Amino acid sequence: MKVSIIIPTFNRAKYVCEAIDSALQQTMKDIEVIVVDDGSTDNTREKIKPYKDKIEYVYTKNGGPAHARNVGMKRAKGEYISFLDSDDIYYPYKTDLQSSILDKFRDIALVHTEFSAFDDNGFWDEYHLKKYHTAFKRGNLDYEDIYPEKITLEDAGLYFECWAQNKIYIGNIFQIYFQKIIIATATIMFRQEVLKKVGMQDEQYRIFEDYDFALRICKHYKVGFIDVPTYKQRYHTGQISNTLKKDGDETSIEKQSNFLQIIQDIIAGNEEFFMHNRDMVKKRLFIGHKYLALPLMGKANRPRLARNHIAKCFSYGYPEYLLYVLTFFPYPLRRIALKILSVLKAT
Repeated sequence: MKVSIIIPTFNRAKYVCEAIDSALQQTMKDIEVIVVDDGSTDNTREKIKPYKDKIEYVYTKNGGPAHARNVGMKRAKGEYISFLDSDDIYYPYKTDLQSSILDKFRDIALVHTEFSAFDDNGFWDEYHLKKYHTAFKRGNLDYEDIYPEKITLEDAGLYFECWAQNKIYIGNIFQIYFQKIIIATATIMFRQEVLKKVGMQDEQYRIFEDYDFALRICKHYKVGFIDVPTYKQRYHTGQISNTLKKDGDETSIEKQSNFLQIIQDIIAGNEEFFMHNRDMVKKRLFIGHKYLALPLMGKANRPRLARNHIAKCFSYGYPEYLLYVLTFFPYPLRRIALKILSVLKAT
């Protein structure tokens, strides 16, 4: 088996069949499709029944996206593994293109790609990555800044006519990925053998679990990027990111807490990395503590905890005097001040 496609799903009966169809309609036929139903309570099981002879269907108690992907990875037989969210769609050539890169460049452990975005109301953006991650939107960052090697598909001897002049970028990108989120993790394909070294996805996280996983791979291996969209991400009101936004500050606290924990775990036990990148690591820790402090300040009963995180910013050489003072304000005034700061940042 060449490629295992793992589709985690939870209450996506409306979209899951479209996702499965896009996996089964790949131009590469040496694939398996594993659908992991993460405790759906809608009619997902009934929707999937017609596919029972074409896919492997696994039902599991709800444990979150990392749990569902781990269940799939433990069953995967493929040399390579890729993920497909159950409300999204693969381009037909995705597995063929990415597996060809992994076949051709044996020193690459993971390959990710451009992706497209759409919604059910007519929105469409074919090349969406640079509008998706702020590292590209605000940082004036380009692929040449990230990857030391580049080659066209044609020059690499990979015959995808429509994309002959599109580039493959290759390199060790751990340091820049540690600083900036630059990978659309939904698009990744990786060698199954790397799981022996990096382990499975961390099930304690329901946010940033994919960043943590990809970052651990990048820490140990060279990766590739193809400037070709292979994945279609659907925007809709029920997607996980929108569902989490409804929780407001609590979701922001969880998100930033996870991010900070991931950064701290990467640093722990890597004294050499810290010593050689002291300023960069301190800045990343500062950002982690600051952006965790902000939503904590927005909660009535957590100003002291916010203050502790802002104090950490001082210790890393990035004093936040205004935010520190604001933690002593009464709750209503803190909320007003945070809104004003948010508006000023946006402008």
